Order: sequence, then structure tokens, then C-alpha cells
Amino acid sequence: METITSTSMLEYIQDNGTRLAFNFTAAEQNLDVAALPNDTKVLDLEQFKPRRNRFRGKFATSSVEDFVNYTEAKADLGAECFVYPDDMTATAVLNLGSINAPGHADSLAKMKLKTTAAFDAINKTDGAARSQQQLAEWLEDWRDSVQGLTNDEQALTANQVIAAIRRITIKAGSTSDHTEGQLSATRSSLEQVEASSNNEPLPSFILFKCTPYQGLAERTFVLRMSLRTVEDNPLLSLRIIRPEQHEEEMAEEFAGLLQEKFGDTLPVTIGAFSA
Repeated sequence: METITSTSMLEYIQDNGTRLAFNFTAAEQNLDVAALPNDTKVLDLEQFKPRRNRFRGKFATSSVEDFVNYTEAKADLGAECFVYPDDMTATAVLNLGSINAPGHADSLAKMKLKTTAAFDAINKTDGAARSQQQLAEWLEDWRDSVQGLTNDEQALTANQVIAAIRRITIKAGSTSDHTEGQLSATRSSLEQVEASSNNEPLPSFILFKCTPYQGLAERTFVLRMSLRTVEDNPLLSLRIIRPEQHEEEMAEEFAGLLQEKFGDTLPVTIGAFSA
């Protein structure tokens, strides 16, 4: 057992007196702070009560209607909704409060929009190299969503696009050209590779129309088609043009949809919030 010396007792009395004086001053000035001894453990007694001191918690859903209904039912003073465009989520802080009367900001409702199968498909194929057969089969799977466009803006049906992809042939020439195009690629410094499809028009762009997220409107994504060769075998890839612009537009559409649902109940802001 530790022996209490006169010196340690004096230090304890001095520390305790300073702590009491600080707490008294803090109480007089309505400061929500307190000085505690180093060996003191603060225990929250709320867990032993039959009810909580106040309502708080997190609600999560992928349904716009359920998110709106829950938020409107539980919203307190100063509630606000934030839409985070990077992952298309919305978070309603139901007890945010105001600058003069801030809340605890720990009563939340969260919603994450579900992507559709079609949108998942173009995201997975974005930038991926595929053989003629693989790309043709992928286009077959999504023929109802696909159209083609040539460099001179000639529209192609899904059947024309698929047929052109299947009939691509490679021609090797002796002309040196270091420029890589959408449907041509340099195989070496002395040999140029060109693609043709038996005089049929080859698409330079694929137009893919789909609903990206459940609850949002249908939109058209333009994918640029590129070709390169590996041992005289063509590899084709599709890349979404200006994906960041689509993300911004979809986030604005999402925020607008929620604001329309909420009306004047609470504001909707694009951005992230942390307490």
C-alpha cells in the first residue's frame, strides 16, 4: 500500500483547491467545462435510465420516399440536408440547430441512391480492353441502349455497330506515322496499322442511353471507341467522355429532386457536413 507523505498530501490539497476554484469560476460564467482529478472516471448514467435523455440515431435507406418521410417526421429546428456528389449520398442532419442555438448534430437520416445494372455495365467497361468478340457480345447484351456515331456524325443502329465490330480487319502498311487515332494505332516506327470493316462505316462513338440511378432521369452517355493491336489482333476499348460533367449534373439533379420533395421543410445543399 502506498504511504501518504506530508508532501503528497499538500500537493493533493493544493490541486484540489485549484480544481474547485476553477469549477466555481466556470459555473459562474456558465461554461460547460469542469476540472476532474486525474484518477476520476466520468460515467454517463443515461444507460441505466428507462429512457434516453434525448432522441438521436441514424436511419439509412435507398428509397427517396422513405428518406423524405422519415426526415420530415423527425426534423427539428435548423434541420438541413446535404448531398455528397462523390458517392451520390444524401445526409439529413435532423438536430443541426442554428448558430445561436446549435444542436448535437447526431440525429441523422442517410440515403444512398442505387445504381442500375446498365450504369454499372458502362462503368465496368469504361477503359477496359476487349477483343472483337467480347465487345460485340457486350453490345449484343445492351443493344436496346446502344447507338453508334461515325466521325462524320452518321448515325448507326445497334445492329450496324455490332456487325461493323465483328468485321473489323487489320491492314499493315509501310508508312511511318506516330499519331494514334481513335481507330488507328502505330504498331512500330515503320509500320502503321489501320482498321476497316469491309467498306461498312465504323463507329467512332457509342451512344449509351440509360437511367444511371434509381429515381433519376434517363440520360445518354457518349463513349469514345479506340483500337490498338497486339500481335495483329485488334483490342477495342470504350471510354466515357466527360464523366465529371455527368457526375456534377447527376448530383444537381439529385439535390433538385430532394428539394422538390422537401419544399420549404428543409434546405438541400450539395456538399459534405461533419460536426
